[in-house]
Amino acid sequence: MYLFNIYETEISVTPKELFADNHSIVVIRVIPLNSFGKRIPFRKVPAEFEIIEGKDQVTVEKLNRDEGILVLKAGAKTGEVSIIVKSEKSLLPSYVLIQVKPNYACAQLF
Repeated sequence: MYLFNIYETEISVTPKELFADNHSIVVIRVIPLNSFGKRIPFRKVPAEFEIIEGKDQVTVEKLNRDEGILVLKAGAKTGEVSIIVKSEKSLLPSYVLIQVKPNYACAQLF
């Protein structure tokens, strides 16, 4: 029971930032955790994803509400993308902030 019951969820964002190059991809996944704080094998958590800011900076490549997965692809604009994640097994919604950075190196001049 302690290994396979869902006690909490965790939001995984891989990678943590995007680049405005029309190719960068970020995967947001809801991970079920057991009472030991470890990932539960063979279990998925349904979730709802709502982009509340920065909709024009990304496109949705994949949305699987049943498995709690959202894949976003960066566009050509920089800025921030804010997402609210609501899962069935969480007490409160989670807030995810993703930075979309410029696709060039910045040199610092002295």
